Amino acid sequence: MEYISNNTEDTEKIAEMFSKSLKPGDIVTLDGDLGAGKTYFTAALCRALGVKEIVQSPTFTIVNEYRNAPVPVFHFDVYRISCADEMFDIGFDDYLFGEGITVVEWADNIRELFDMPYYEIRILKDQSISENFRKIKIERRNV
Repeated sequence: MEYISNNTEDTEKIAEMFSKSLKPGDIVTLDGDLGAGKTYFTAALCRALGVKEIVQSPTFTIVNEYRNAPVPVFHFDVYRISCADEMFDIGFDDYLFGEGITVVEWADNIRELFDMPYYEIRILKDQSISENFRKIKIERRNV
């Protein structure tokens, strides 16, 4: 599916609508340029899933765990990961095969690790249209 967002409210509605398709064990990957809105989309998604905490990018910690929602959400930012093998050192596979929903920003950096079905989200900004314009593509990948 492809969606157009012209503002943050549109992005929140898209994330909320998408959240209704998620269940425990699902994996969501997000990619897009720096500043495209990956973390904003993730925060909106987490709110829609019932996370009460403030959602921030785990750029330096790699993962933030939100266990206060009806289904736990594990939010990864792998921007600083230089190779996929580094993910095994932090127990990434335990998250992937756990009971929560795993959300991974900058997933292209570790794409080879996703050999199971997952949702791929690409956020594309086009400032020639508007500073806030985003095209959000959501696809189910059945590897």
